[in-house]
Amino acid sequence: MKLSRSFIVSSLLCAASASNVGHVYVYDPTANVSPQPPSAVSPGLARWIFAQRLGLSRFHSIKNADADTIQIINAYGGRQQKLFGAEDRGRTKAHVLVWVEDVEDVTALIEDDSAYSAAFTVSNPPSTTENDRLIQDLILQADSLPKKADPKLTTFTTGIETEALLKAVKDIEIHNDYLSIFRASKADKLDFSALSSRLAQLVAKSTADKDQGFPITVVLMPPSSAHSKRSAHPYGTYDLPSPMEARYQPTEALLSPSSQPSSSPNVPADLEDFPTILQNNKTSPVLGILKVCFDTQAACERTTHNCSSHGKCKLLHQGREGLSTKCYGCACEPDVKIVEGGGMEGQRKVTYWGGPACQKKDISVPFFLFASIGILLAFLISASIGMMFSMGNEELPSVIGAGVSGPVRK
Repeated sequence: MKLSRSFIVSSLLCAASASNVGHVYVYDPTANVSPQPPSAVSPGLARWIFAQRLGLSRFHSIKNADADTIQIINAYGGRQQKLFGAEDRGRTKAHVLVWVEDVEDVTALIEDDSAYSAAFTVSNPPSTTENDRLIQDLILQADSLPKKADPKLTTFTTGIETEALLKAVKDIEIHNDYLSIFRASKADKLDFSALSSRLAQLVAKSTADKDQGFPITVVLMPPSSAHSKRSAHPYGTYDLPSPMEARYQPTEALLSPSSQPSSSPNVPADLEDFPTILQNNKTSPVLGILKVCFDTQAACERTTHNCSSHGKCKLLHQGREGLSTKCYGCACEPDVKIVEGGGMEGQRKVTYWGGPACQKKDISVPFFLFASIGILLAFLISASIGMMFSMGNEELPSVIGAGVSGPVRK
């Protein structure tokens, strides 16, 4: 009887200790070849892993870290940036961070953990207040970074698709056009079944994109205990950008047809209300900031004035699996005119157009032609002046001075 009671007590203690840990699930499009270290980490080490995954390692020094710590960061830190980053130019720089507090049953949100690349736990997790402070500091660090190069707009479209997928559960925040943060707690009264389904769709979407997918970090923290002893700085110390070093500056309010302010400073709440200036004359070009993608062909034709009569609105790409969003945009067409006086058939004049609404004339060819001719003429003129200067500095022949002599001395 005593043995059974001690066994029950020890089992309850193990279950309580197991529930008082934070669970972190990470997904990376590219497989990590590093060996998986032990899955239990401290809050300070977890902060290093988060900083590495979110691209904020410059603010978190690891100069006193040992070899085991470096191994853990490399194993869970995600895709490493190669030298000069040449092979990463075509990949999306987007990252999704899902942080949920007061989670008692992890299986209610993560039904299939095999869909993720790896998972680890955070021993003695900090309180909700400390977690909020860490997230706010990570946001401040992310906003201070320079804009990431994204010529294919893959990061921008990923943020839009992620917002469309998760906003049914709760609104998300997008910072610096690359970091999407979903933050929730017990006070939000979330539907865990709906959030679990959305998380599974989010991971499936990134998996379907293969190498072009985006990394995901899911943090599930247990309910905070009021009687547990915690340190003053559970996540350790790190650097924060000063206001003088911040990347962003106060900007003027954008023109918008709606009088209500946007819920997010970076992405408009409704992309149909993008800041554009529409004119009564439907044939005139559109002014203001224009979108690249529209949800419907009618919206594209209405906003761009039918591509300024220099093209047609077409479907650029289909919506991916799990999302119904389609991308309609302008496909510009050149204008061909026949000018009389250039022979029996006339002279053929071609005008190319560009821009999101085909409202801008493409003058790249005349510009480069004019610039190259100007540089060539400048080189010829400078070379001629230099040649004349060098010829003027040459000494005269000695024959000229031979017939000149001074007066005869008597």
